[in-house]
Amino acid sequence: MDEPPSIDHSRESALTFFRKYAQQNKEWLKTKTICDLSAGRGYIAHLFEETGATVNAFDLFPNQNQFTKTTVQYIDLQKPFPLKDHSVDLVICCETIEHLPNQYFLFQEVNRILKTGGTFILTTPNTSSLRSRFSQFMMESEHYGAPAPNELNAFTNWNNSNDGYFSKIFLSGVLRLRTLATINQLVLKQIHPTKRSSTSYLLLVLWYPVLYHFNRKAMKKQIRNDPANNKTYRTIFELNTSFDILLGKHLIMEFMKES
Repeated sequence: MDEPPSIDHSRESALTFFRKYAQQNKEWLKTKTICDLSAGRGYIAHLFEETGATVNAFDLFPNQNQFTKTTVQYIDLQKPFPLKDHSVDLVICCETIEHLPNQYFLFQEVNRILKTGGTFILTTPNTSSLRSRFSQFMMESEHYGAPAPNELNAFTNWNNSNDGYFSKIFLSGVLRLRTLATINQLVLKQIHPTKRSSTSYLLLVLWYPVLYHFNRKAMKKQIRNDPANNKTYRTIFELNTSFDILLGKHLIMEFMKES
């Protein structure tokens, strides 16, 4: 396939990223064990399967699988994962954390199953973008074109099943996700750039000097009061003022498990 197919449950930017990631890291991946925690229709798991990697695919609704040869297994990401400690080289979780009430637990379990030095890649809507911040200000919603989830659509029951899932009422920004990861020994390695928003560009011109000023002021005060943690405060400042984050429509975060 030259272009990623249209897949419900995953954003195009995430599909494109994983397609390139699998191609560029093919030699490394073919000896690794991969865990896809939210396989959906199986397209991303299939990409890793083609590299020769050992793929373990899971989903709350495993019967969706259409692409991967691997049998997709049932998982509830709010309960202990059916995987051994330190057994996985790469964990991926796409378009799912924003549906989970207990996001701390997800990071706990990812830390448990990852090998030391292993990688965790998380994709989610970018609520730290300027467009999303504007939408939160205007409508307390991910996008100003639609209202926030309410009692009419907060929970969706799956067809012919007693199971279901929450809509995107647990959206988290880059700093919150970084914090939840860091306290579970998962260090942020990289924010991968995604397609940028024209609305965010406009807001950047209007507000970036003010945003930069207040974040820099806060950083200097924190370092002055707590110089031992200088590096942490500078990292937070860099994330808060990053063009990739402020302008990107999507959030693709790559973490590494510390020794």
